[in-house]
Amino acid sequence: MRKTYGIQVLLILPLALLLSGCMIFGKQKYGSDYSYSGMFNKYKTFNFITHASNEDTATLKNYEVLRKFIRERLEIQGYTYTEKKPDLLVSYFIFFDDLNMKGYEQEEFDVWLAENADNGEGVKSKDPYKPIKIYMSQGTLMVTLLDQKRQNAVWQGYTSGVLADKNAESTVYLNRAVRTIFDQYRVFRQGYLRESYNHN
Repeated sequence: MRKTYGIQVLLILPLALLLSGCMIFGKQKYGSDYSYSGMFNKYKTFNFITHASNEDTATLKNYEVLRKFIRERLEIQGYTYTEKKPDLLVSYFIFFDDLNMKGYEQEEFDVWLAENADNGEGVKSKDPYKPIKIYMSQGTLMVTLLDQKRQNAVWQGYTSGVLADKNAESTVYLNRAVRTIFDQYRVFRQGYLRESYNHN
């Protein structure tokens, strides 16, 4: 029997507290946020959080497409999909209306991670969270990675201008949105690049 994961709204709400600054590319706005307590060099496996099943057919189809693209991207970065005790749970959602978010200004994720990694024991930092306000226009895709064991969000990426109409279908836009988001999560599973090099 296939195992799926759900999470209560109360666990999703704190994600708004992990938002950092945005970049603007044309009319598209994108950015990413991270938790200073994330153990990014320990995560190896992932699964998805189940979304509500009462969405309309078009919306559900878009979510299935997103799930496929997100899974492919994480596997390219060395993570393994598993239904048994995954390290990371992946949540993704499209906000079709305008979105006002409270967030935090942070250093670029990969720069911060390189400076704060602690020899495989996670990340230790006393950096303060600097609150900012973020406005996202219609059609914002948000992808959140949650530490399954700790049940808290550790990274979140988002981009606007994806789909403003919930009845629209566009694999091209969805694929581009996933790439935009995960280009900000430049974290390969620990040892993956070395393993790939040795195999070649």
